[in-house]
Amino acid sequence: MRFSIWKLIGFLLLLSLLAFFLWTYDQIEYVEEKRIGDFKGAALSNPLLAAGRLAERYGATAHYVPAYSKPPQSGATLVFAAPRYWLSQKQNDALLDWVKTKGGHLVVYVRSLWDYDENTRVRSKNGEKKETSQDPLLDYLGVYSYSSAPDNKEGHEIEKAFQGLLQAVQKQEVELPDGVHLNVQFDPQLRLFEDPDEGDLGEDSDWRISEPGRNKGEGHYGLGYRVGNGRITVLTSLNFINNAMIGKDDHAALFVYLTSLAKGQDIWFVYGSDVPALWRWLVHYAWPVLNAAAILLIIWLWAIPRRFGPLLPTRPAARRSIVEHVAASARYLWRSEQGQALYRTLCDDFYKRAYLRYPQWSRLPQQELYRQVALFAHETRAPQLSGLTEQAVGYLLDTSHPRDERQFTAHSHLLDILRNKL
Repeated sequence: MRFSIWKLIGFLLLLSLLAFFLWTYDQIEYVEEKRIGDFKGAALSNPLLAAGRLAERYGATAHYVPAYSKPPQSGATLVFAAPRYWLSQKQNDALLDWVKTKGGHLVVYVRSLWDYDENTRVRSKNGEKKETSQDPLLDYLGVYSYSSAPDNKEGHEIEKAFQGLLQAVQKQEVELPDGVHLNVQFDPQLRLFEDPDEGDLGEDSDWRISEPGRNKGEGHYGLGYRVGNGRITVLTSLNFINNAMIGKDDHAALFVYLTSLAKGQDIWFVYGSDVPALWRWLVHYAWPVLNAAAILLIIWLWAIPRRFGPLLPTRPAARRSIVEHVAASARYLWRSEQGQALYRTLCDDFYKRAYLRYPQWSRLPQQELYRQVALFAHETRAPQLSGLTEQAVGYLLDTSHPRDERQFTAHSHLLDILRNKL
């Protein structure tokens, strides 16, 4: 019964591992990426270096963060150009508290098709599909995004959707809140919408970036909110501040306007994503494997205490016979030329037993002793001792004669019989 359960558990474990490897193989994909090769030095690893250099031209101090960990000091500007969906709830709360109490300015972008996964919420309003990013910051503001591009995520490869998104990005004329018009490359199909009733802030944005002549209901490219002592700026994309883009069209002017660059200002750029904790990655992507492992653990715990009938007694440990130890010791002594000493010990043992049984033998001359032993051997009527004569007993008890292995065995056997008959 127990053996069958263990076989089942082993089979399920192997099946789970196979499913995990197949899932991993399906998730990993080789992707070719084109990189602009004109950059050198720090610009190769820092895509926002040019934006930082522009900020320094205005007298600001630029800081670069490859992986976000905590908010900067009070009153600074934080341009979060990296994906934020790996931030924990604690980190999002710290960002929001930094804006409210420390007067910071946070510039972020919405989660686009590049960051899409199956956990993205979908709203339906007037028959249109609207995707929200499960972003705590945007949920607080009541901001969501909508893309009017065809739904390429069902029945098509995600790579085709990415290519469609890249082709859709083009130069757009946008209007700033002060009436200035700029030419900026945005995706015209991706817009921002606000619904204060669904956000915790409960207020509309105080300024917007959109195409000239468009009304509020047609969406925007950027929204600005006053939150406590600070501000949060939400854009559909921050690609226009990359090294390859900030020098084109009016991207630099839009960046200066959004961040209000001034002398002495601290501006922080987050351009990379930190590697998430293993448990967060497993919960986010490998939850089927975790569920299978939990089921296997429950089955294993259930199978351990199950048994039928009383416990079997513990088997005694295997031990070798004492005769084997004695024989091994005798063989060792014989091979080490100690046979004569061993035979002398047997004779001494016989004399002690004989003198204990017949004390008068201890006073007899040697030849008379041999005769008395021979008479005693005949009286025992033992078949092995019937042929012992006085001369044979004398040879048997004489330890000075050399003996081969056969004689040693035979004489030792006769001495043992004589001693036991006494």
